Amino acid sequence: MRVPNRLLLLCLVVAAMLCLAGCDDDEMTPQSENKKGLTYYDAGDYEKAAEYFSRAIELDNSDMEVHNNYGMTLLQLRRYDEALQQFEIVLANSTALAPKKSETLNKFAIRGKGLVYIQKQNFTDALTCFNNALDIKAESGWNIDILYYKANTLECMGYRPSAIDVYTEVLKEDKENVKAYLSRANLYRIEEKYSEAIADYEKALSLAEGSYLSYIGLYTCYIQMGEKDKAKSLLEKASRLDVRTNEDRYYLGQVHYYQKNYKSAKIEMEYALDQGFSEASYFLGEIALADQKYEDAIAYFEQYRASSVTESPTVCNQEVVCYLQLFEYEKAQQMLDIGLGVPGSTARQQLLRNQAALYEVQDELQKAYDTLAEYIVQYPNDNEATSEYKFLKKRLGLSQ
Repeated sequence: MRVPNRLLLLCLVVAAMLCLAGCDDDEMTPQSENKKGLTYYDAGDYEKAAEYFSRAIELDNSDMEVHNNYGMTLLQLRRYDEALQQFEIVLANSTALAPKKSETLNKFAIRGKGLVYIQKQNFTDALTCFNNALDIKAESGWNIDILYYKANTLECMGYRPSAIDVYTEVLKEDKENVKAYLSRANLYRIEEKYSEAIADYEKALSLAEGSYLSYIGLYTCYIQMGEKDKAKSLLEKASRLDVRTNEDRYYLGQVHYYQKNYKSAKIEMEYALDQGFSEASYFLGEIALADQKYEDAIAYFEQYRASSVTESPTVCNQEVVCYLQLFEYEKAQQMLDIGLGVPGSTARQQLLRNQAALYEVQDELQKAYDTLAEYIVQYPNDNEATSEYKFLKKRLGLSQ
C-alpha cells in the first residue's frame, strides 16, 4: 500500500497577473527585475528568483503582484514566516486598488497563506484560507486548484469523507479530471468503500490508458479485498506500460516493488530519489527492511519523514519494527508515541499491536495486557492477539 501523498506542488501566480510592459532585460527596473525573477522561478532556481523579486520590491514596493510572487518563492525556499509576511503586505495594501484588481490579488495572497499554513501543519487556518479564497469570485479558473488544496487539508486533518465531497465537487466542474478520480478513489479505498474506489480507478484508466497510478490503485484494492489473482494480473499489465518520463520510471519501481522484484525496484527507486521523487525513500526503506538491513531502512524512513509535510504513522510503524529488531526500545517507543498521536490513521492497528509487543519484550506485562485489552475491543478478528491476551491474563494470575 502506497504511503500517501507526494509533497504538495506550490504554483507561482501566473504571468497573466504581471505587469511586464516593454522593459529591456538588462535595465534595472522593477518590471525587469520581476521578469527575471519569474524566469529563474520557472527554471527552479528559487534562490536567484528570490534575489530578483526582492530587488524589484526595493526599487518599488507598491506592486502587490511582485509581493505575491516573492511570497510564493519564499514558500518554495521553506522561509515560511517571511512568505507569510509578503502575503499579509498584499492583503493590507490591495484595498486601495480597483475592486477587481484587489479581489484578484487577495485571492492569490489568501491561497498563498493557506499553502504556508499547510507547510507549518496549521491545518485549521489553512482550511479557513482556502474557503475564504473560494469565496472570492475573481479568477474562478483557479478554484479547482484551490479545491485540491482544500481536499488535501481535510485529508491531513483526518476528515476523509469531507475530502471525498470536495473531490466530488471538482468532478462536477470537470467530469474528465483524472487527478480528481484518482484522489477520490484513494480515499474511498482507505475508507474500505472498494466498489466506489474501483469505479473511480477504472474511470481514470479509461481517461488515461497508460496510468500507472490507476493500475497501482486497483492492485491495492484487490489485495485488500483478498483477490490476489486479479491483483497479480494488474501488476503484470502495469509492468508492460511504456516508460516515457522519470515519473513513469518511479511508478514502474513501485510495480516491481509490489511484485517483490526488489533488485529492479531498488535501482529504479534510487534513480527516482536522485531525480527528486522524495517518496522513493519510503520504498527504499521497505526494501532494506525486507533485506533485514535495519539501520539502512531507518535512514531511508527518516529521509522520507524529513521530506513529508505531515507525519506518516505507517512509516513510524516501520521504524518501530526496525528498532525492535535492533533492541533499541526507547527509540521504538518514541516512534510509537508519534504514530499513535496521529488521529484517523490506517496504521493504528499495527502500531497498537507493536506497542503491546514492546511492553512484552521489556517485561512490562501489565501494560502489555492493558494494551491488548484495548486492541481486541477495536480489532476482535485478530485471533493471534486474542490468544496472546488470554496468555498474559493467565500469566498475570487474573481471573478468567
